[in-house]
Amino acid sequence: MNFSENLQSLRKSSGISQEQLAERLGVSRQAVSKWETDGGYPETDKIIQLCDMFGVTMDELIKGPVAVDKAEIRKKYDRHYNAFAKGIATGVMLIIAGPALSTLFSDLFRGSPAEALATASVLILAVAGIIPLIIFGIKDAAFKRANPSVPEIYTAKERERFDTKVFPYLIAGGVLLIFLGIILTSDAVPNGFKNFGASPMLFSVAAAVWLFIYGGIMHAKFDIKKYNRGIGDELIIKDTDSEEVVRKKRRERVANTACGVIMLTATAVYLGIGFLAGIWDPSWVVFPLCGIACVIVKLIAKG
Repeated sequence: MNFSENLQSLRKSSGISQEQLAERLGVSRQAVSKWETDGGYPETDKIIQLCDMFGVTMDELIKGPVAVDKAEIRKKYDRHYNAFAKGIATGVMLIIAGPALSTLFSDLFRGSPAEALATASVLILAVAGIIPLIIFGIKDAAFKRANPSVPEIYTAKERERFDTKVFPYLIAGGVLLIFLGIILTSDAVPNGFKNFGASPMLFSVAAAVWLFIYGGIMHAKFDIKKYNRGIGDELIIKDTDSEEVVRKKRRERVANTACGVIMLTATAVYLGIGFLAGIWDPSWVVFPLCGIACVIVKLIAKG
């Protein structure tokens, strides 16, 4: 095999198009096409980029033959994504569990020690939740830099099995936990549960959020094509895009920015009300309200 055959084989095994490869290298699609039809060689810096991108040596790329060890790639990819999903889900759950624990202390105990313990629980669990978010966020960025593309390592049957036998139950389990929390804080339960205030609801929401985030990340794990496109690459405006496509991408960009601002505002409002006014119990409602606002913004962006 020569360079053109090796490049074409590596590109196709990674599930990316000539246009996507050209975008990553900063060249035209015609240049990539010429390389793959034995019409020329890229510059040295582009060859080095290709070697880093596909995880091969320069000799392997130019002279060949190249071999894609899908089993090893899958093992590494699975290990990273499984740990990433659990780490991010756990981090967010701990942050939500802080107010739940604070509310529990405030409802069960009275006096200055209880207030101090309630405030401390929020801070401790917030820090405990932020740490895995930072750690796994950095690890994910490093993994994607080292592995900008991966071959199609899952079969259609495996993707279908997750979509039909795992993912629906994760989402349904989260919804069930939320309803369970609502029931525990309603008048439908014995009076004894009312002594715990809104904490059962908040703990249920924290557990539900873990299932939602874990399920969402694991669902994304099976979308190799989206991984190879790169996060946000689908919103890059290209010269070949029609006016309608350009408008759509711009609307989605605005919607994503708006959702980020909404959630940051919700967090600031919640912490401000909690620390300044000492009201942690009802103020958590800003999060589901802002979640609904994000959905509305997304729907408006899609027309």
